[in-house]
Amino acid sequence: MNWIDAPPKGAVANALSLLEELDATANGKITIKGKQMSALPTHPRLAHMLLLAKEKGDVALLIACDVAALLEERDPASNEAGADLSLRIEMLQRFRNNERVDNSNALERIDKLAFSWRKWFGLNKRAKIEITSEQIQTFTGWLIASAYPERIAKQQKRGGQVYKLSNGRLMKLESHDALLHFEWLAVAQADLGANEGKIFLAAPLDTQDLKSLERTVEIVHWDEERELVVALKETHVGGLVLKSNTSTLPNQEKINAIIFQQIRMKSLIWCGWNEDIEQLQERISSLKIWQPDQIWPDVSNKNLEAILEKWLTPFLLNVYKKSDLVKLDWHNILKSLLSWEQQNALDRLAPARIEVPSGSQIKIKYYADGRPPELPVRLQELFGLEDTPAINNGKTRLLIHLLSPGYKPVQVTQDLKSFWNGAYHEVRNELRARYPRHSWPDDPWTAEAVRGAKKRK
Repeated sequence: MNWIDAPPKGAVANALSLLEELDATANGKITIKGKQMSALPTHPRLAHMLLLAKEKGDVALLIACDVAALLEERDPASNEAGADLSLRIEMLQRFRNNERVDNSNALERIDKLAFSWRKWFGLNKRAKIEITSEQIQTFTGWLIASAYPERIAKQQKRGGQVYKLSNGRLMKLESHDALLHFEWLAVAQADLGANEGKIFLAAPLDTQDLKSLERTVEIVHWDEERELVVALKETHVGGLVLKSNTSTLPNQEKINAIIFQQIRMKSLIWCGWNEDIEQLQERISSLKIWQPDQIWPDVSNKNLEAILEKWLTPFLLNVYKKSDLVKLDWHNILKSLLSWEQQNALDRLAPARIEVPSGSQIKIKYYADGRPPELPVRLQELFGLEDTPAINNGKTRLLIHLLSPGYKPVQVTQDLKSFWNGAYHEVRNELRARYPRHSWPDDPWTAEAVRGAKKRK
């Protein structure tokens, strides 16, 4: 059935959540309890309360009938009476005993409604049952809590006016209210308010009654200060935490989920991803572009973070803190994305370093977009080298950044032969006075490639 005017989505979501909490639905379908509740001509909250009271016995059900009637009608008590609903039930009892009470007209309407509920459950045909004040005190709070589980309230400060509901809202009692002597309340009627609401009707709630409403949950989360995964076992009543204790860490799957979340929030660099790892990425990414007919994996940070579960999971055994992540062998982990053949091809086609005539192994700087890799090297180390070094089976020439003995750039070229024949002599004339202890031969073709300065004689 379509709505003529659709209700707000938030209100619908809250209603569906409440029905689940009242056991009226499960997984979006009505339950046996839900069908029983729908047969009662009242709000699902009160229907749930009445059915639970029926399971407790006649005394609880009689009191539940009175509670339902009182909540469906206007409050018969004056403003000075306080918020205790138990006092209203006792007032109704005195009315039935023909004792003098205020607002008898309102109490008469409530009594008729309560009687209709008694009749519905067949209580009117049974022998008269006397209800004591102690029984009223015992059951009323529990009954309200069963109808309004999100309104179980805990006093924030002993004797204070402010209570926190299990749904997280803050509510307040009047300063003179006798209920301030109780730490736990079940709230039936209230003005929620923008900040602190006001409690109109409530009843004391025994901590033993909370047992049936408690649920213990395991909270696994990331401790930002200590930078590790922690697990807590918390006992909740709604949103109120009654107890919280450190628990043993859960299975690795739950820990991994937290770690993956942190990596996605903070990036792979946060895990100890260094320049060498980034260069390994660039080497693989370059081959992916240079060899489009071959299947090289996408090792960009964006893709790696998107598929963390696929490639990182096998390496996270007993990893639960940042320091564990930083210690991982990220270089080999990343290389594990390649087949054995690809790993060999990577070192052959896109080596991390290249040997120059001086014997030095110089790092090559790669770029993920496939541009020519750079080789920053002091020009004295290349004497005698005629052709510009190439990789990728000779298809990709390196862009040589020729450096002075002080590692300052003096020339960028992919044509080393032209440099030796031309620009070298200008560079030599300019720098040999500045670096007199270094080799500046007239003929770079036949000179010996050297790593440093000439040895003193």
